[in-house]
Amino acid sequence: MNPETLGVSEMIQETVALLRDEAMRYNISVRTELAADLPKIVGDRVQLQQVAMNLIVNSIEAMKDVDGIREMVIRSQRDENEQILVSVSDTGPGFPPELVEQIFDPFFTTKPHGTGMGLRISRSIIESHGGRLWAISSPGRGATFQLNLPVAIPGHSPHTPKSIIVQTTGQNRK
Repeated sequence: MNPETLGVSEMIQETVALLRDEAMRYNISVRTELAADLPKIVGDRVQLQQVAMNLIVNSIEAMKDVDGIREMVIRSQRDENEQILVSVSDTGPGFPPELVEQIFDPFFTTKPHGTGMGLRISRSIIESHGGRLWAISSPGRGATFQLNLPVAIPGHSPHTPKSIIVQTTGQNRK
């Protein structure tokens, strides 16, 4: 992990910008409701962007064949207990409520060509950052994926201390 102090809303905006053309290709409207005044988090930018990208791409894939409204809403806000809450909601078909935990199992997929690893890896990344990732389904009306992450503690460096290597010069040998 390569930790740095990050703004969650800014990171989400960057990821949405990367995927906006893909959403437009399938006539999916992407709405962001990102809080501007959120405290920073400490995390690995690449890993966290991978999670955001996975959740957004999953929503696009869930909606690309839907007749009717195709809308994704991505929110960030302050949650209780000094946490940041992020949600990605879509108007896809959702999934049966009994699969709410199974979708995070390795190799489980609801997609014809999915590997079943994206959500498992995403959950592992979020957990390694001290957070939680979960899903809420409304079958026939879409799905929402939510994650929370702890805020950075002021005064703490995001960098882990490097080990100090002590070399002996051999002066004590006889």
